[in-house]
Formats: sequence, C-alpha cells, structure tokens
Amino acid sequence: MLNLVEGQLDKSLQVLLNNDAEVIEMIKHDENRVDKLDIKIDKLCQRIFALTQPVASDLRFIMASLRIGNEIERISDMAYEITKRSESVSQYPNILNRYEIPGVLKYIQTLFKRLVESFNNANSRLAYEIISGCKEKVEFCKTIFNGIVVDMSTKSDVIVIATDLILIVRNLERILGHIENIAESIIFVVDAKIVRHPGISSNEPKTDPV
Repeated sequence: MLNLVEGQLDKSLQVLLNNDAEVIEMIKHDENRVDKLDIKIDKLCQRIFALTQPVASDLRFIMASLRIGNEIERISDMAYEITKRSESVSQYPNILNRYEIPGVLKYIQTLFKRLVESFNNANSRLAYEIISGCKEKVEFCKTIFNGIVVDMSTKSDVIVIATDLILIVRNLERILGHIENIAESIIFVVDAKIVRHPGISSNEPKTDPV
C-alpha cells in the first residue's frame, strides 16, 4: 500500500504540471488496488485477533497496521482528488507557482518516501523528523489558503480556478495530517510510545477510587 500511494503522489505531480489523461486513469486504478489491500489487511488483523493471542510488540504491530492501512487509504483518495482538480489548474502554471503548490506536493513526496523508509527500517527517529516536517508544512498550507482567499477579491485570474486551488491545498494539508498519523503509529510500534496527544499520554493513566 505504501509503495502504491508513493507512486500515486508521483503521478499526481505529473498531472498537476502536465495534465496527462492517461496518468489520471493509472492513479484511479491504483486507488482501487489500495482499497482492496486495505480491506485485506483489516480481515487479516481480525483473523489474527480471533485465532491467536498476540502480546507486546506483536499486538502493537497489529493495532498499528489497522490504523496505518486506513491512513494510507485516505491518502490514496486525496491523491486522486488532487489529480481531478489538477485538470483545470494545470493550465495556469504561473498561478500554481505563485502559491508554491507544486513545491508543497514535491515536499510531500519526499516526506512520504522517508515515511516508507521509516516503516521498513523501524526507524522511530526518522518518524519524529517526519512529524516535525508535517506540522511545519501544515502551517504553510494554511498561509497559502489565506493568500488565495485574499487574492480572490482582487485578481481575476485567480477567481477562475480558486475553488480547485483551495480544494487542492486542503487535500495537501489533510495528506500531511495522515502522514503524521502514520509516523506516530511507527513510533508506537518501535518505541511503545503514544505521541498523538503528548499532553495526555505523557502522564500515567489515573484510576478511579474504589
């Protein structure tokens, strides 16, 4: 699934820059394959839970696999959505570059490749770096969004594709969030740490008085 989605992100950039119709069909085909693998992983994990009693690292891996599979499936959907929106905006390369949208997608490609490396090598240190990169770029996406909204009232060329631009940026932001979630799951598997809500997970769970 990781490899398929990595390819989807590469193809999405290709469509954003060149609007290649054949590539769009390839991305849709990959999305269907990712959906099927997500269901397969879900069934495999359910079967393991039902027939065995996984403990410690095995249990963490199975729990994380369920979450990671779902996160990857969502990234796949969003990559396809970006591709569909790119058909119209790819004709305005100057506007795309003005808001640095191709650059953000390229950065996401790099992050995702590092995510695959982190998963394959059980590298939690790299996962922490990925989380930091995601948080930084999410803020940048918000800046882009605000810039598009402001320019809609003053620049006619932006108005024509503003809706598609905004949806592309929102999907890029969501992809970053899903990548961050996967990195957190990798840390959970490798280090047995929950880092989703640091303010909460840093404390020992409290028990109610009997």
